[in-house]
Amino acid sequence: MPRSLRIPRVPHYLALLRAALGLTQAQLAGGLGVSRQTVTQVEAGERQLPPAAGLRLEWLTQARPGLPLPPAPSPDPALLRTRAAAVAYEIGQLSRRLARGQARADRALRWLRAAPGLLAALPTTAGGDQKWLAAVSAEAEDALEGEGSPARHRLLAARLAGLRAEATALAADEASDNAADDAADDAADDAATDDATQTAASLSED
Repeated sequence: MPRSLRIPRVPHYLALLRAALGLTQAQLAGGLGVSRQTVTQVEAGERQLPPAAGLRLEWLTQARPGLPLPPAPSPDPALLRTRAAAVAYEIGQLSRRLARGQARADRALRWLRAAPGLLAALPTTAGGDQKWLAAVSAEAEDALEGEGSPARHRLLAARLAGLRAEATALAADEASDNAADDAADDAADDAATDDATQTAASLSED
């Protein structure tokens, strides 16, 4: 999906790219599939480049690898919170599934270790017990080839590790956003306090 690129993060980025490629604003606009006015406004930092032009901008930038693409805008905090909740749910589901598979594998292995001794101790006339032993052993072997198989366990464990890493990254992003919001609030409070102080001083002078 094309990215929405916010040009003001790299001042005059389009102008730099246009100069590097030897293009006029009209020519660059044609390459990006936008109007000349849009290019003018983006170069002036007055608007964002439309998302549909994102991939075309990446394509044009390949001709000048020394000019890095502007960073993509920060994700919407609401989307991050939604994803964090979804990841937490998936972690819970996968953890329970992994635990069930491990428990099933443990039971199967315990039985398969005990079965040979039980089979050896069976009287030769115990045909029914022998069939029962064979049936339970077959179920144990099936368990080790399904949810309880070592390969499946490793796969689920890897997926769980990936989800936990994503959860950690999302939590760090949220903490960073909260810190930025707190800093902005503190700055606004300081500015309001300064304004109030100046107003009070002006009134006292009057």
